[in-house]
Amino acid sequence: MTITSSYFLLFVAIGAIVYYITPKNWQWLELLFLSLFFYYYAGTPYTVIYLAISTLTAYISTMIMQRERNRTECRRAVLQMAVFIALSVNIGLWFILKGRDIWSFFVRGMQEHFYIPQVDTLLNVQLISALGMGYYTLQIIGYIVDCYWETARPQKNPFKLFLFTVYFPQLTTGPISRYDQLKVLYDKHKFNYQNIAFGAQRILWGFVKKIVLAERVGILVSAIVNSPETYTGFYSWIAILLYPLQMYADFSGCMDIVLGVSELFDIRLAENFRNPFFARTSQEFWQRWHITLGAWAKDYVLYPLLKTSPIIKIGKLCRKRFGKKAGKFLVNALGMFVLWLVMGIWHGGLKYIVGVSLWYWMILMLGDLSAPFFKKVTLFLHMKTDSFSWRIFQSGRTYLIYAVGAAFFNQGVYKGMAMLLDACQVISRKNYANPWIFFDGSILTTGITYRDINIILFTTLLLIIVGCLREKYGCARIWIKNQSFLFRWFIWIGLFVFVLIYGEYGPGYSAAEFIYQGF
Repeated sequence: MTITSSYFLLFVAIGAIVYYITPKNWQWLELLFLSLFFYYYAGTPYTVIYLAISTLTAYISTMIMQRERNRTECRRAVLQMAVFIALSVNIGLWFILKGRDIWSFFVRGMQEHFYIPQVDTLLNVQLISALGMGYYTLQIIGYIVDCYWETARPQKNPFKLFLFTVYFPQLTTGPISRYDQLKVLYDKHKFNYQNIAFGAQRILWGFVKKIVLAERVGILVSAIVNSPETYTGFYSWIAILLYPLQMYADFSGCMDIVLGVSELFDIRLAENFRNPFFARTSQEFWQRWHITLGAWAKDYVLYPLLKTSPIIKIGKLCRKRFGKKAGKFLVNALGMFVLWLVMGIWHGGLKYIVGVSLWYWMILMLGDLSAPFFKKVTLFLHMKTDSFSWRIFQSGRTYLIYAVGAAFFNQGVYKGMAMLLDACQVISRKNYANPWIFFDGSILTTGITYRDINIILFTTLLLIIVGCLREKYGCARIWIKNQSFLFRWFIWIGLFVFVLIYGEYGPGYSAAEFIYQGF
């Protein structure tokens, strides 16, 4: 069962009806049943044991902390050991199952210098990870650390804690929730028409993004990427510039669906996107893209790291040797490097360490270094930095910077570099393919049609309009709600028909294969 299938929609509809007629004290149990039912049909059933192990380690460790703190004399060593073991189990389990590309790289490197018996057998073993393992592992780690820091109270009911781990709307692609945010899972919830309406509207908008836009853009991008010897020159620019749109429509479309489903049950999940392509700088972009991952990395990696004694000593040494400003920058750069390295490792492969970690870390650090210089340039040239044209330029520049890193993310280091070099040859006209491919029919060889191109353009325009409404009103649905009855229903019925007619449902199509589902 996939979250864009009719079976899933029927499952959610029946689940929501039963949820609101269930006695309020037992609603959380129905959510647990729905989550396990969904996992059985959407994931590999036996891998639910990984979720159980994560939950059990979190439960035992936090109960030990609670018991120890209730003693007359709290033994700090016991608290630290409980946290260490729990985190080691969860991180180790994730690393074995999801970090295969990373640890196999080092194992093969050691095999070249030292003979390690049975290493080939080890590397050929196919390990199946749990559905949403990257997301729920970070949630459990956050819960354990919050209990250790005493910013969250341990959950005494292991089944309620298991619901926090396995809650089905967020299991596919996140968001990465905090325990304090999801304590509402155990509250009593009354039926509210607005929750149903808003939830259904958001699900519908997610379908527009995913199966109307992302799938069509994916046809074009995949054709170019999979045949680099055929599609060169201008085609490379098409793939580079459209892949971020595909990834955004795919990932944020999934987010809209799962947030909408959760809203049907009167449970608000954290927002994961906030118009990232409206960002004017790379730093702002990452405050708008995959928000919950960035917030998690800052709270549990960056800030604790900067408070450690070795980093404090390095900071003092840098400020003494290079000055206060340069010293602060160097310490911040070191902390950000570790943060981005962790985010690259979390994605699970070496290509992500380059495409996510190194590229964007370098861009952010260069941005910090060059900011004073460009500020002086804009003042000297009397540039109107608040003008619409300057905002468009900044957003376009930020999009292009992200697109370059996304090329590595999509294809790996070598293929991504080859495509970028081929694209650069267009500018030098050494490998020129002119943009007339859209008019002479050449573009149709990729498997896309003129109707598809028109739908992509129209849906992208819808994204921009909705983005503008969201920037001004906080939520496009709020603006629509305040319009006349006929206008509101015209919009939602129109979108529903639009999805029915233009959604990609062709042979071999699998709407479940979200780009970020693999993490």
